[in-house]
Amino acid sequence: MRYLATTSYFGMNYVGWQVQPSKNSIEEKIEKLLSSILNEKINIIGSGRTDKGVHAYAQTFHFDSKKEIKDVKHLVYALNRLLPKDIYIKSLKPVRDDFHARFSAIKKEYLYKLYLGQDRPFYTRTHMIIKDPLDLKLLKDAAKLFIGKHNFQNLTSKERDDKNFIRTIYDIKVKKIKDEVIITVIGNAFMRYMVRDIVGEMVMVASKKKSLNQLKNIFKGPRKITNIKAPAEGLYLKKVYYAKD
Repeated sequence: MRYLATTSYFGMNYVGWQVQPSKNSIEEKIEKLLSSILNEKINIIGSGRTDKGVHAYAQTFHFDSKKEIKDVKHLVYALNRLLPKDIYIKSLKPVRDDFHARFSAIKKEYLYKLYLGQDRPFYTRTHMIIKDPLDLKLLKDAAKLFIGKHNFQNLTSKERDDKNFIRTIYDIKVKKIKDEVIITVIGNAFMRYMVRDIVGEMVMVASKKKSLNQLKNIFKGPRKITNIKAPAEGLYLKKVYYAKD
């Protein structure tokens, strides 16, 4: 039997989603606990990785079990009682045998949070703290340049890519609420550091450290990684979309 789960987590205490030898990962915590409760070796497969310090409102993963889980709600309850308080299982349901948490996904939605206020100590683990003046119009203008189908080779640390670094960004929204700016990025797929690099470039323009014309050149010429990453703590995986969503 194959099952799909959705989990939320606060990523600051972990090396990231993916299991790493002798390190504290979110995947390992869930995998070990599922194996213990179900009394069998469980391997979970996530929709993708999130890096050290990155959070999630709705990361998804699937796993196979030799047995049918008759009381799904009870399993979710047991998991949430035993998992660390910064990891929470939101839902669990059976799916088809050919479903894949990563390869069945059709798009993903990320949030990035900026904080412009003075009470910075309360936001250092959840936002990118902006010290310079930020031009909201320039931030929105910069966002528009990333929308569409582009070669994002300069906005990822990934060395090789079977799609030649081509990805499609469907939309980027910028919303300001008091001292907080929330950037929503929706695309068909994302590579390592891609969202953080996009936000980093947007902030460079909005703080007038780079012009819009300079930003346009990011898709041109030979590969030259910009490596202007926004901090991990401001990034949240909001939703993974599947065909029936």
